[in-house]
Amino acid sequence: MKKVFFVLHSNMKNRILEKATELFTRKGIRGVTMDDVAKQLSISKKTLYQYFGDKDDLVETVVKLQIAMTQQNLKIFQEQAINAVDEMILILEFINQFFSKRNPTAFHDLQKYHPNAWKHFLNHKNNFLRKSIEDNLKWGLKEGLYRKDIDIRIISRLRMEQVEAVFNDDIFPTPDFNLSEVHVHSMKFYMYGITSIKGHQLINECLLKLNKKKT
Repeated sequence: MKKVFFVLHSNMKNRILEKATELFTRKGIRGVTMDDVAKQLSISKKTLYQYFGDKDDLVETVVKLQIAMTQQNLKIFQEQAINAVDEMILILEFINQFFSKRNPTAFHDLQKYHPNAWKHFLNHKNNFLRKSIEDNLKWGLKEGLYRKDIDIRIISRLRMEQVEAVFNDDIFPTPDFNLSEVHVHSMKFYMYGITSIKGHQLINECLLKLNKKKT
């Protein structure tokens, strides 16, 4: 599976973004201060504020970069996939890798304390992600891999709400649930729900290969 990484040049702004992303990923957003970022980079807060007006500005920029990376990966998966089910398996692998290294509180922090950055995520979810899901559903229907009776507009919106539910700490409280595992189970539940018998068989074959590759 081809992976996409954004190359951050060695200038100070990108060094800050790289370190902030690492800290937010590991500790959550609320648990990281601007002092923490400055200390980790061995720079003064004055230097840090030359590039980012405040923590909101830094968080928003990091989120926009993460969204761009995700969108680029999803576009590549769409190009590489040999069928609609294969595309979903590629996404499943990506989800597992992406969320296994992230502090689940980061999404709660984003929603509660950084509304502007959260708006970028919601726009990504409600526009780019939903269109990607709709395109995949159309592809699977055309191939006969998905059930003929599904309504694309309804199913795409249900999937979006399913994605948002995964981030809901009231439903899946931390640390009782592993964010990566919840996402993977959610994705499998969705896949088996929309596929035909032919699609089910293909999912089983793909997951078997995936599990063998891990062992």
